[in-house]
Amino acid sequence: MSETHQDPDKSHQERSTFWEAFLFFSLTLVLSGVGAYLMADYLWDLGWRSSSTALWFLFTILFSYLAFGFSHAFFGFILRRFRLPFAHMPRVDEEASTLQDFDRTPRVAVIIPVYNEPVDRVFAGIRAIIDSVMRTSRGDAFDFFILSDSNQPEQWVIEEGAWLKLLRDPKAQDRVFYRRRPDNYAKKSGNVADFCRTWGDHYRYMIVLDADSIMTGETLVELYQRMESNPRVALIQTAPALVNGESLFGRMQQFANRLYGPVFMEGLAFWQQNGGNFWGHNAIIRLRPFMEHCDLPQLPGRKPFGGHILSHDFVEAGLLRRAGWEVWLAHDLEGSYEEGPQSLIDSAIRDRRWCQGNLQHSLLLFAHGLRGKTRVHLANGILGYVASPLWLLFMIIAFWRGYTDGTESFVANGTGPQAMAVFVLTMVLLFAPKLLCLLDLAFDRKRRRAFGGFLNAATGALVETLFSALIAPVMMLFHTRFVIWNIIGKTVGWNAQRRGAQGTSWDEAISVHGIQTLVGVGLGLLTAFTNFTLFAWLAPVLAGLWFSIPISVWTSRLELGMHAKREKLFLVPEESSPPREVVEAVNPPVETDTRPYRGITAAVLDPFLNAVHVSLLRRNRRRLMTGQKVYGATAGAVIPTAGESRARRLLAEKLLREGPQSLDTTETISILSDIDNMLWLHRQAWLRPNKELAPWWEKAIRETSAAV
Repeated sequence: MSETHQDPDKSHQERSTFWEAFLFFSLTLVLSGVGAYLMADYLWDLGWRSSSTALWFLFTILFSYLAFGFSHAFFGFILRRFRLPFAHMPRVDEEASTLQDFDRTPRVAVIIPVYNEPVDRVFAGIRAIIDSVMRTSRGDAFDFFILSDSNQPEQWVIEEGAWLKLLRDPKAQDRVFYRRRPDNYAKKSGNVADFCRTWGDHYRYMIVLDADSIMTGETLVELYQRMESNPRVALIQTAPALVNGESLFGRMQQFANRLYGPVFMEGLAFWQQNGGNFWGHNAIIRLRPFMEHCDLPQLPGRKPFGGHILSHDFVEAGLLRRAGWEVWLAHDLEGSYEEGPQSLIDSAIRDRRWCQGNLQHSLLLFAHGLRGKTRVHLANGILGYVASPLWLLFMIIAFWRGYTDGTESFVANGTGPQAMAVFVLTMVLLFAPKLLCLLDLAFDRKRRRAFGGFLNAATGALVETLFSALIAPVMMLFHTRFVIWNIIGKTVGWNAQRRGAQGTSWDEAISVHGIQTLVGVGLGLLTAFTNFTLFAWLAPVLAGLWFSIPISVWTSRLELGMHAKREKLFLVPEESSPPREVVEAVNPPVETDTRPYRGITAAVLDPFLNAVHVSLLRRNRRRLMTGQKVYGATAGAVIPTAGESRARRLLAEKLLREGPQSLDTTETISILSDIDNMLWLHRQAWLRPNKELAPWWEKAIRETSAAV
């Protein structure tokens, strides 16, 4: 099938998606209107004043957000139970697919951007995916690219060594490629853009993975077939399932994702149809329209709102839709996995980065040409974080109103019919989605057994709900702080995500949650001694703040997660019947060589690794000399001047005479980036007398010789 380069909207009739969106947002608006009316009626009985206007306005926004979430669960449940096909993209048309003539089928690039990630886990995942796709009949269509932005010298050369080890497998030869950018300009989006500029013309499709992503070969091939059968589709996003939850927190997040996710994803796919979103990974992209329309500009102004777009995935999906291409959510596809944070603090760290990226979208919300559904996606991402300071502001105003109106009046009106109606409706919107998800599970024998039975799943849902209620006020304060930091101009650094259940220490928990605990205790004492009735109303919210430190520590512990696993609490299908790819990826071989600087030592002494390292540097130099744009403006890192070469030779001499510990990160990177110095170091390390080498190198040479 030849790929068309004309505007698909002009060559094909646009699929009608009006009625699905109309039904979905009609329910959302009706529920929001009822809640707003009941709240206005309640505030009128209290006596309308300026604070009433603020309370009603905040409540209406927040209640509408709840109604929006409830509508996903409601329609998702209806569609799943009655097996209605409205939320599914067009199926694979085998007659139209070029995969029947596979020898001439365009190839697919599977890209894995990495940034200082655990090397063993990353390459175990890549190996598992390669083995899986090669077990299919279409495996020869896929190439794999490890796109490193790692800026630690040891990390860099260990990645190269792991790549060489992977290439010993015949299935990976001429199929797995590695490159590292000397400068991580524009972060992940710049990493992907560099790949597109260099390799994009060689492939029709690109599958984007994260460092912790796992996808089965069947899923990769199915995505490929769907793209080939639907030439108007530019992007298909899968719904990754969380796996490898080790700590109690990780297991709860994993359980919630697997129990509630299918219903919510069905509802999401129902209203968005071909106007879907992109989450940055575990998705397939048609490269030509992506390269033509998704070259992201820098936002005007200073950081954190200006500069490079951090949450670039939402914007890229919106740009594809603006150009007339379709974006779908393949929520019906299994075999797509990722790992989640293992502690409350790790989750907050990730949210801080996402918060800045999503708040940047406020500058794009009314950009010219964006489709309505794209604006909904952007607004939903923004509100996901802005809702927290709005809830806090609502509680502060309500708290102040309770004092000014007097306890008796406040409580009397708070138990009236209008107040009870607001309370009941709010509770329904909060908890009915989880009940619908449990009801959906009850009707599905296969899923029910995978969760260890309905009773086991219901017990897990109850415990998860209680923990979520305790964690909610903690996350509210986190998100409020993140939003305020962005408003006052504090930016977020780019750090690698912590992987695995490392556990939160008591010192770390006190440092992070200490102020939250003090706020909770202070408010509790204030209300308990001045207005006990108000204290009773606030206690469920304050409890999460009081116990935030022990909750953060205990839920991060590996031993508690393993105990819950033994008791089959928070059991998920991937544990009942573990996919082969997940088992292979999350249980990498244990690295026996734990020597410090082992990567740098190997890059200097190992002739094969040294030659490969130098050849990769030469490739970057050739690209730069032929005028290809490799990355940002860092030519000096590839082609040093005469003065820089002399300075680097002095550093290389210092490395030999004093050992790797004598150089800092910048100096070591400088040496590793220089072709002549790496060749010189290899010769000198093997030819020099021991008295001219640091004792470190004497020992390293003996160990390397023994290994050979």
